[in-house]
Amino acid sequence: MINFSLVTLNRKNIADFAKERNILLGKSKFDWVLFLDSDEKLSKELIKEISDLDASGYSGFFIKRKIIFLGREIGEDVVLRLGRRNSGKWVRKVHETWNIKGKTGCLKNYIIHHTADNLHEYIEKINRYSDIHAKENMREGKKSNISKIIFYPKAKLIQNLFQGRGFVFSMLQSFHSFLGWVKQWELQRKSN
Repeated sequence: MINFSLVTLNRKNIADFAKERNILLGKSKFDWVLFLDSDEKLSKELIKEISDLDASGYSGFFIKRKIIFLGREIGEDVVLRLGRRNSGKWVRKVHETWNIKGKTGCLKNYIIHHTADNLHEYIEKINRYSDIHAKENMREGKKSNISKIIFYPKAKLIQNLFQGRGFVFSMLQSFHSFLGWVKQWELQRKSN
């Protein structure tokens, strides 16, 4: 059994998700930290699995996440959310990752992610995240071009459809990709 701090990232209009997570990580009093977003919750099975967990030799654990969109389960992904407090830092302002040094495992049970309750909320999220994503791509030295603007959204649409995530969600993910690359294109033009 591990003692951990459950940390929920629930501030509005965050401009740097990694920075906010690292602040919370630094404030934790426990050796282990489990991160959730405000639109996520732990399944009862996951709570039991963590309470029975033998974490010897591990620095972190990936956790499956059920994606709920407009009240319907549309798939899952895997996120690194449980880790030793001093094993790494969060990086990237949006679509952030926890860079943990050491051995990682994967838990069997789920975080439930209610990604959006309505289309208006999700489109606002896409608009906000694509702004941050475009700026972060610039900072990382990535370049936008016509090919990325045309083909990345199409690939994102096909990927999500293939994963069985439904037409509406797949189209919105494609739109997110389109917005990110177009916004970066505009930032590149302004900086030249």
